[in-house]
Amino acid sequence: MIKRDLEDKIINRFGTGKAILLIGPRQVGKTTLFNKLLEEKDYLFLNGDDPTVRKLLSNPNLEQLKNIIGKHSIVFIDEAQRIENIGITLKLITDQLKSVQLLVSGSSAFELNNQTQEPLTGRKWEYHLYPISWTEFEMEIGYLKAEQQLELRILYGMYPDVINNPGEEKEVLKQLTDSYLYRVSSEIQKLKLCISANFTRLVTNKIIPIQE
Repeated sequence: MIKRDLEDKIINRFGTGKAILLIGPRQVGKTTLFNKLLEEKDYLFLNGDDPTVRKLLSNPNLEQLKNIIGKHSIVFIDEAQRIENIGITLKLITDQLKSVQLLVSGSSAFELNNQTQEPLTGRKWEYHLYPISWTEFEMEIGYLKAEQQLELRILYGMYPDVINNPGEEKEVLKQLTDSYLYRVSSEIQKLKLCISANFTRLVTNKIIPIQE
């Protein structure tokens, strides 16, 4: 695995009493990075893609959280933006279970920030992970090999899955772009619905007058 520049920064934040948030597009290596940092550590992994996890973490009280976490001192919540009210849940853990180090990843900056910005004010370290940088790539394979792949990298980019599948770059990149186009379309639709709902509420409460 290519060493990411964020590794040392995140490690240095362990044990500071704040949640560590890692935000970035899908397939840039967020889960892989956290798993690497947690090698040989005992931790609880909670996947926001799992409906059971979403149900458990959507609106738990403190005692329920204690039962879920048990004796684990590290909790890694992946795809956290999919969990309703996750910001309040993270705040409760950070404030009341101070021996627990929270690691949180999310592939939708809009959704996750919308849920955590206020509840985790002063309670988080937030980092953004992007596709592999040229410096990271060159440090991993050396200057000569990196220069030999310059044209490929310019053409197909630096997503880990693209780099790790030589000869299949075009197919892998197409799958990634198709996935992103679908996701962006979905998020735009959610944003429209949110704006529409807020506008309706403002009109109903007569905060925005309607011209006759």
